[in-house]
Amino acid sequence: MSKYIFCLYILIFLNACSSDNSSVKNPITKEEKTPGIFSKDSKKGISLSDLLNPKNTDGANINVNGFLWRASLNILSIAPLISTDALGGTIITDWYTNKTIKDKRIKITAFISSSELRSEGINIKVHVQKLKDNIWSDTYLDTELANQIENNILNEARNLRINSMK
Repeated sequence: MSKYIFCLYILIFLNACSSDNSSVKNPITKEEKTPGIFSKDSKKGISLSDLLNPKNTDGANINVNGFLWRASLNILSIAPLISTDALGGTIITDWYTNKTIKDKRIKITAFISSSELRSEGINIKVHVQKLKDNIWSDTYLDTELANQIENNILNEARNLRINSMK
């Protein structure tokens, strides 16, 4: 019985998919439009073929600077990474405890927001927790450590760029 219901759903779905590409005429303005998948006019908006076959493949749509990205990964590799998003420019580490400082742990988040190698193109946040009575305290931000990490990343990115030109 469930096979017949499934087949009926498939038939209804396939029947709804029409290959009729006729245009729709506005009765008032007499303007003709061809409906698209994601918009009322296929000439505007984005189509499924645009998503599957991008026309611009020269890398102009990349929003993250490659040198900043690689330098961030190099510098933040001291801690295990939870999440990396190269298109969005986000790197999030897991909580990291230094061997010499057992009562403090940090979590680093890097946001790369520029396609150019600029100091404003990266933003680092360092979340810190302290261990008291075997319980990790509330999180606070350490801006001084964040600035040091940011400067290290910018120096590393500059060195990567210089070495790429050789």
